[in-house]
Amino acid sequence: MRLKPVFGKRTLKTMFAVFLCAMIYILLKLVAKLDFVSDRFAFKWYNPFFASIATAYSVYPTKKESISQAKRRSFASILGGGVGIVLVAIYEIWTPWPKLDGSAIMDLLLPYTLTALMIIVIVYLATALNIKDTIFLSILTLTSVTLNPNQAIQTTWGVWVFGINRIISTIIGVLIALGVNWIHVPHFNKNKDILFVVGMGEAVKNEKPEFKGYFNYKLHDSVNRDLNLSVYTTRAPMRFMPYLKGIDLKNPVVCMSGACLYDINEDKYLYLCPLEENEVERIDAILKDKGIVPFKNTILDHTLLITTEDKDYRHNRIYYDTRLDMSYCNIVDKDILGTDVLYYLFLDTMDKLEEIKSLLGDSYYYVFDDCVDLFNVSGDLKYLKVYNKNVENMAGIKEYAKSKGYRIASLTSDPNASHLLDASEIKATYERIASEYDGDIDMPISNNSYNSLFKCIDKIYYSKEYKKK
Repeated sequence: MRLKPVFGKRTLKTMFAVFLCAMIYILLKLVAKLDFVSDRFAFKWYNPFFASIATAYSVYPTKKESISQAKRRSFASILGGGVGIVLVAIYEIWTPWPKLDGSAIMDLLLPYTLTALMIIVIVYLATALNIKDTIFLSILTLTSVTLNPNQAIQTTWGVWVFGINRIISTIIGVLIALGVNWIHVPHFNKNKDILFVVGMGEAVKNEKPEFKGYFNYKLHDSVNRDLNLSVYTTRAPMRFMPYLKGIDLKNPVVCMSGACLYDINEDKYLYLCPLEENEVERIDAILKDKGIVPFKNTILDHTLLITTEDKDYRHNRIYYDTRLDMSYCNIVDKDILGTDVLYYLFLDTMDKLEEIKSLLGDSYYYVFDDCVDLFNVSGDLKYLKVYNKNVENMAGIKEYAKSKGYRIASLTSDPNASHLLDASEIKATYERIASEYDGDIDMPISNNSYNSLFKCIDKIYYSKEYKKK
């Protein structure tokens, strides 16, 4: 397999940061040309090698990671270098610290033993100061001061000066890394004609309490960068709107498995794919004959109406009670004349739902879903939603994208969204879903986290590979 070289922002920033570390040494050499400055000023107090090491370790993909690493390296340098300087200063009260080259074996034995003992001091101080993650770097700095000092600096000014040189160089390196990381590297390629449709199913199901709102944050960040973004969900507005709060989503949400397009800014439906009247009559007749009572979902004046003729049938009461006080929907006890049925909904065990599906046959589009929004119910309960078969064609989002001149890129973690992948020119999904998908996936995602979906958005948006031909 031939590897394709990739030069990302971190590579460019690291290159620039190391270049600046070298340039600072040249600048200090120019300063040394002044009459009142020592000729060896730069050599005494600054080492571009140590600065470059520190800056290379401190340039990270995000500002937060870079700041964290910069703090670690600064603390480590100050702790390890400080212990080394104190050790050398105390030792030199009696005798000079031995040189690395030319010293007798017995002259090296005591200072090197003391250096090893100082590791205990570093571990103790790092633990007491709650900075245990700096221990390795602190020991590295200590040994560079005591076991491998610069021979020329040691001979001229002493080992303690080299210790200060080491600390100053490291701090300058991490400061350069922080400064470079704040530089915004512009992307010269932006695929502005792509509409990214992000599946939110797995995000809603798997958001942990400590990450509540993270999906909203990532959407908000993408919208603020002027990406054309939409959301795909099997759910209705009363379920997905809390996750989109505060987001200026300029494109409609593909909701209810593609049966609707919903404008969250205007609170209205732009597209509907209801069941045909003869289909509704057929389904009603079959269900009535078997004594099965569903929920019907219809739209009246851009409001979702949920109706049922028996709220106490089997598990209906659980669903009914959870919808009584919800926004974006009204739940009522009887059918409303003059409205089209978007879909039927059943809440039951999987065996019962499979029985209902077999009764209705293959003329409809079915979605099985988990009851993640219901509390204190058996884990055996599931949703079954029955739609018009044409929902599979995703006509709503296709027509919308065509009217805007967009290409559709789907990034979904939802196993119920294979028809969204079918409707897309660019497809990205988890590898576990891709393995079951009957088609080619442009970007399989190995890391099963919805955060990976947003990383894929950037890869597609800025990549020349997906530029319109």
